[in-house]
Formats: sequence, structure tokens, C-alpha cells
Amino acid sequence: MGRLIVTRRTNEQIRLTLKPGASINDLLLELEDTGIWITMIETDGSRARLAIDAPDQLLVLREELIPEWEP
Repeated sequence: MGRLIVTRRTNEQIRLTLKPGASINDLLLELEDTGIWITMIETDGSRARLAIDAPDQLLVLREELIPEWEP
């Protein structure tokens, strides 16, 4: 399980997808065991700080980084 802390403004997005080469079966087992936790740490006007705890088989990207990862 990995943790990522991000700050998002209104209408900004985060995408969770399977990492290249990751095992779907391993992901499903970990999701069944621990799931995905998203915790709002702090809010300030139109911004929120989020902690995302997700299985290592998932790639968690801020929307502005998605073009760098897509084929």
C-alpha cells in the first residue's frame, strides 16, 4: 500500500489506473483486503489536501501528468 498526498482545487481531477505490468489478480486481492482510502486532510477555500492510500499496483496521477503516461 502506497500513500500519495495531493492538493486539488475545484474541478481538478485525479486518475487511478492499473500500472503497466501490474498483476490484476494481485490488485484484486489487495483491494479485497484493504481497499482504497481517500482522506481529506485539510481544506482552504477552493483547495483540498487529500491523502490517497492505494495498492502498489495502481498508478495515481494528477490530471496534469496524464499525457506524460499515456502511450
